[in-house]
Amino acid sequence: MKRQLFLPLYLLVGSTMFFGILSCGEGAKKTGTQKGDSTQTDVTTIKDTTVAEQFPPLPINYDETKVLKNLYVIDRAGVVLRQGADEGAPALGKYPYGTKLDIIGEEGEWIAVMDRIQRDYKGANGEASDVTRWEKVYVAKSKLGKQDKITISPKDLNIIVSQTVNGKESYYEKGHSLNKYLFLELIDEQTFLAARNTAKNYLIKDTLAYTKNGKVLELPLANGKKLTFTDKDIDNELESSYSYMGHYDFLNAYAIAGNYWESADVRLFDKNDGHLIVECGDYPFFSADKKYLMTLHADPYESTGDLQLFHVKQGKVSPMFSASFKEWMPSWKEELLFWGKDGHIYAAANHVDGYWGEEGALSERSQFIRIKLLEP
Repeated sequence: MKRQLFLPLYLLVGSTMFFGILSCGEGAKKTGTQKGDSTQTDVTTIKDTTVAEQFPPLPINYDETKVLKNLYVIDRAGVVLRQGADEGAPALGKYPYGTKLDIIGEEGEWIAVMDRIQRDYKGANGEASDVTRWEKVYVAKSKLGKQDKITISPKDLNIIVSQTVNGKESYYEKGHSLNKYLFLELIDEQTFLAARNTAKNYLIKDTLAYTKNGKVLELPLANGKKLTFTDKDIDNELESSYSYMGHYDFLNAYAIAGNYWESADVRLFDKNDGHLIVECGDYPFFSADKKYLMTLHADPYESTGDLQLFHVKQGKVSPMFSASFKEWMPSWKEELLFWGKDGHIYAAANHVDGYWGEEGALSERSQFIRIKLLEP
């Protein structure tokens, strides 16, 4: 699966300013990581029309300014950024919890941050214009910390940005509490590991049974025909690559992984006639009683944790429910996602703003989530 993240941000400040983190394409300054790696979300706008001559804007030269380190907003309420190192300085906006900041200085209880500010002006004849530049802004030191302080809270668990039930899709730009279908809770590592000992993977990974002949993968069918997949090694949206993952005896199905230009999937095909049984967004996990199938996928583009649930009956797999979780993303490691013998889904996960480590790689630390299916 492709695991990349890019989330540019622009923030409204009062009625005359905007500010935001630069995208990678605008030349991120390095301190071991790039600013473009930061995970950003919408911010709360604070209107402040106070004119404080003692706290003028502080433009800086990007190329001549050294980023000392990165810190993160660890206060759940976020932190106000100001035009000076003082509570009386004009408030320019608010960084939300988890925001990665480029630190360029420290003055007592205040931390100096480098960011882009766009200021809108009106000319003598009332014409509007704007100037965007790098400036030094300030935030309270007590509100910042290292990335390991960014964690999933119980309130974060059931916040979703979309769901699909019985084919009906719903979207929630600001997030929505999921209060039915599922019950989610944080558990300790010991409980997680104990449940993992009860998990069973029904996929028979006989990956060497069927290998590619060049770019072609062929699988025999009971009706005498063949199921054929052909790779397209081209650098555009038509790119595709297929691999045989194994088979499920109880479902009489082949499992095929597909990787595409900006997506991936796992599809199960009937071994008798080759018809598609189900298309999954990621690795499929079957419940111990084989009545349910789930996938849990970290979407690096939307920064969501995507859960799919299917009902399995008499060889047919039917969609039940899917949701995209706003505040957390599951582990990319197959062994850290499973369906326990107790009928619960278990997942190692991280807060979306702690999913990537300091050096840009995937974080190795995790919290642990247990998900229970509720009666409809």
